Amino acid sequence: MSDKPLDNQSIDTAAERVGRLLKYHSNFYYVESEGVLYECALRGLLKKEGQDVLVGDFVVLDSINEVTKTARVQRVVDRKNTISRPKLANVDQVIVVYSLREPLFDINQMDRYLTHVELAGLEPVLCVSKADLAQSEAELEQIQSLYQDQLGYRTYFTSVRQPDSLNPLLAIIQGKITVLAGPSGSGKSSLLNRINPNFQLRVGEVSAKIARGAHTTRHVELLALNADDAESLIADTPGFSNLKFNTVLPTQVAGLFRDFQAYKADCAFTDCLHVDEEGCAVLKHRDCIADSRYQSYLDILVEARAYKEEAAVSSQKQEFGYKQLDRKGKEALQILRLKEKNRDASRRTQKQQVRLLELEDGDAIE
Repeated sequence: MSDKPLDNQSIDTAAERVGRLLKYHSNFYYVESEGVLYECALRGLLKKEGQDVLVGDFVVLDSINEVTKTARVQRVVDRKNTISRPKLANVDQVIVVYSLREPLFDINQMDRYLTHVELAGLEPVLCVSKADLAQSEAELEQIQSLYQDQLGYRTYFTSVRQPDSLNPLLAIIQGKITVLAGPSGSGKSSLLNRINPNFQLRVGEVSAKIARGAHTTRHVELLALNADDAESLIADTPGFSNLKFNTVLPTQVAGLFRDFQAYKADCAFTDCLHVDEEGCAVLKHRDCIADSRYQSYLDILVEARAYKEEAAVSSQKQEFGYKQLDRKGKEALQILRLKEKNRDASRRTQKQQVRLLELEDGDAIE
């Protein structure tokens, strides 16, 4: 919050106003409402309840000070969607940006990004940046054949050195809330700087040693595409390369791969994971699914299975205190007292937990 002195006469404690959170930085929330940007703190109750307040949220403001342009976030309006990494709310589309080279296009990582966006219920768009570094047209055609022609993802090839290549991408972000996601060094900030030079976003060099870019974007921020268009907002986000699926159940993963959709309904079992099950229609049509995609699926499935096992049988102990154990005439023994939720579950309870997870996961219970 700014250090300007508060003028009580300029604070309207009764009025409420709705605005959109554009940026969170250094424990302050920057909310645009009716063309004014307010620097806001959270209402104490929101902090106490641990309420997540995300960039892209519509929030209700109170304690508005028109002189200092400060206010308080009183509550969060219900969201239409959220994505967890990067953390944003009320998004219209996600453009996954991955460079063709420097760093080299990684099919497995691309599949992880696309699957992550699918998990949020959003339609991913694929942008292959630095397309001018292609060694042949066939290199680009191979990517387009898999992701656009076979899977139906809109795919764009761009280069900041070829400004005309950005026009199709620019057209699809008009009037929408768009997120650019992708690993560090993929060219997200460079694309935005080319779209609007006034952004002046930091651009890092790609390390020759580890073939990854530096994290130049440190926080999520929604940027107006231009000063005259408040409806077209785009988010530059911190890059990350280690996208894990360790909070997802196995059958959820199977449902996120559109390659399987034409066949999975014909599987003998509704809980089929398409690995080695008898009567699996997906395995029967494996020759119709790209090897790289199926391998990506198996890699993600391993993480989801590990999560299910850990969630079903959790025996993590946390020290809560001590209690005296009476030993019938012998010296009392001081032992750890554990919080109820952190005690080892009985075998019966563990079986019940697994059963509940399976039911939630859509598994058939005999």
